[in-house]
Amino acid sequence: MNTTDTDLNGGPLAQPDIGAEAPDLDSSSERYARRFEGVAGTWLLSRQTEILRQMIAPWPGARVLDVGGGHRQVADALLPRGHPVCVLASCEQALGRVRDLSHPDLQTQIGSLTALPFADRSFDVVTSFRMLAHVADWQQHLSELTRVARHAVILDYPIPGGANLLGPLLFGLKKKVEGDTRRYRTIARRDMHAALDSHGFCDIRETGQFVFPMVLHRTLKRPRISSALERIAQLAGLSDRIGNPVILRAVRRD
Repeated sequence: MNTTDTDLNGGPLAQPDIGAEAPDLDSSSERYARRFEGVAGTWLLSRQTEILRQMIAPWPGARVLDVGGGHRQVADALLPRGHPVCVLASCEQALGRVRDLSHPDLQTQIGSLTALPFADRSFDVVTSFRMLAHVADWQQHLSELTRVARHAVILDYPIPGGANLLGPLLFGLKKKVEGDTRRYRTIARRDMHAALDSHGFCDIRETGQFVFPMVLHRTLKRPRISSALERIAQLAGLSDRIGNPVILRAVRRD
């Protein structure tokens, strides 16, 4: 069976670059979802789910806007916990896997990811995963996330250093394991924190997900070994210093 994703005209789905018109299109595809299949993929995604649920815990039942969330990773994590979720996608096709999800507390909307079609403080918590590394203007994207958040924003972003230093060396392996890959930007913590502060958000909490490259864990296909490696790195104090990508939560100052 041919599982190649196609665009709206039936042609092959192009790999988006940084600043693509629909930066959430690739991460919402079935091809992208296959990166999180199998024992290794399930383990990788479970780490994100665990951290997300911990970070949103202070706001039980919070209404969530998930920007660019056609990948369904946030919706799948939060809907069973009683959180109403609205997924905003840049286009109909970017709703991706969310279109296959039926839940009374799930809503979807199409709109710009850098000019969100919602009033100020419309949602209790706003999330954005797989986006800041790929949107054309990450600071504008962040500005909009904070504008519509009543209490907090939760997002992920890659930092320079750590496993990202090995990116050029591991590109061939990554492409072989994942079938395709795309370029992404890294963002320095100081720049992220300064931007959040300028929008009135503080009390920043961050967790680095993986010290070792994700492609290594996918290649190993041994979650127990991967867990042990990451646990050793955590005990050595490396996870929160160089772990990638970083999941961040920031709370509105007032």
